[in-house]
Amino acid sequence: MFTLRSSLVVLAAGAALVATTTAHAQQGAGLEPGIAAMVGSLSPDSSRTSTDWVYGVELSANCLLFQPQQGVLRHQLSVTRYSERPLKMTSGELNTHWMFDAGRDLTVGLGPGIGLVRADMHDEKNTLWAFQLGGSMRYDLDQNLFIGAEARYQWTESDRFGSGRREDVDNFRVMAKVGISF
Repeated sequence: MFTLRSSLVVLAAGAALVATTTAHAQQGAGLEPGIAAMVGSLSPDSSRTSTDWVYGVELSANCLLFQPQQGVLRHQLSVTRYSERPLKMTSGELNTHWMFDAGRDLTVGLGPGIGLVRADMHDEKNTLWAFQLGGSMRYDLDQNLFIGAEARYQWTESDRFGSGRREDVDNFRVMAKVGISF
């Protein structure tokens, strides 16, 4: 369950990360923005729903304020959609991954994120805060085109849906990406 205590832990972890970074560590590292189409599979924890397709779009860019001594902090803003009765979800997320070079044109990373989920279950809609933790990889095909993949687990706060009892929409997703860098 997502609580105030877990929110404070996330903020403290973020502050610790910022304290260990420096804006001068990655001189010459630019914004490197990108946009990607995503498709994959989402598995909700709820026993009344099943694994189904999820799709969306992602905007990403390197952080210009802080960078670690090694690797790059990359922000990924995504909007995804899942619909498998009785649950429909639209998720907006900001994930920051600490990305490392793993080979020529290949980077891998992991990190936390925060999100807002609009969930419709049993014809009752709720907006829920979410926290997620995930990993990603990206392979640059050329100067502008890339492919990638990600996996993440998302915890959401609980709220009352049509059944009258408190439920959450915690979930796990795996997605493939195809995108363009600018």
